[in-house]
Amino acid sequence: MTVQLDIAKLARSVGKFPEQPKPSAHRGSLRIGLVNNMPDGALIATEQQFNNLVKEATNGQIQLRLFYLPSLSRGPAATQILKERYRPITDLYRDGIDALIVTGNEPRAARLDQEPYWPEMTTLIDWARFNTASTFWSCLAAHAAVLHLDKIERRRLPSKRSGAYLCQTNDVRGALPQSLLICHSRLNEVPKPYLEDAGYEILSQSIAGEVDIFTKATPSRFLFLQGHPEYDVESLGREYRRDVDRYLNGTREDYPAMPENYFSEAATEEYLKFRDLAVEFRAPNLISSFPAPSLRTELTRDLAKSAAAIFAFWMEQISEAVAGRQQEPKRRA
Repeated sequence: MTVQLDIAKLARSVGKFPEQPKPSAHRGSLRIGLVNNMPDGALIATEQQFNNLVKEATNGQIQLRLFYLPSLSRGPAATQILKERYRPITDLYRDGIDALIVTGNEPRAARLDQEPYWPEMTTLIDWARFNTASTFWSCLAAHAAVLHLDKIERRRLPSKRSGAYLCQTNDVRGALPQSLLICHSRLNEVPKPYLEDAGYEILSQSIAGEVDIFTKATPSRFLFLQGHPEYDVESLGREYRRDVDRYLNGTREDYPAMPENYFSEAATEEYLKFRDLAVEFRAPNLISSFPAPSLRTELTRDLAKSAAAIFAFWMEQISEAVAGRQQEPKRRA
């Protein structure tokens, strides 16, 4: 069965999509899109992070095309940003793309399939299977994709997994380095045994055995990441400050744990002192005294090298997949 026949079957089940233009295997002419679902405060930073990594991996030849899910609730400022810089995913379905990045969002419902944007997300997953050479699913978007594709339920972690973690790779082709340093910031995980039973290939995992990157042909080459290689070196620090602020103003009950393997020893001591102060004299105005971050030596270099390696690997995956699509037999009239 050819990909074209699969597309026809998909069209009957989720609605007719326009036939897509023939892709080009030349890296400089690839069309790569970003469906940015990150929270309002991280919207622009996420766009810049992914755009920088894609441009670095393609020697500046490609800039992301930006899309959004209309059903994802936004505040006035973010809504204006989307209006000025982004297009709705209906334009994505009409115009097509070679490869796609889909980000997650902070969970609001107890289950992913109860999120208000779930119908749009599942339509996007189905479309990407047959209309992209490869799609990069980030964090919560990865959890959504495996739930929709194979009914794999994410499970709640005992505490938030936040920090910079060393991950060992299992790439038999040698396209990835032996280890990666990756930022993780999540409350849930998809268990390794469930993924392996459903035919997913684990590409990297933490020293503790938690899955980092995994992949599957759907027939599009889907790449799933529970971590955030796109994060800049200060991202986890900003999230930590945000979570502390939420504790101080009463919108969360527990004081957040510090990101692991992230702050310098001196900064860690300062943050522990601030925690003791915040717990004893909990008040919103204390955030003005939040210590300035000081990060571990070489963190910037190691995170950047790992992110560059992952995106170089993904670009090769895209180029190979696009070349393979070009060799498929044409659909008969």
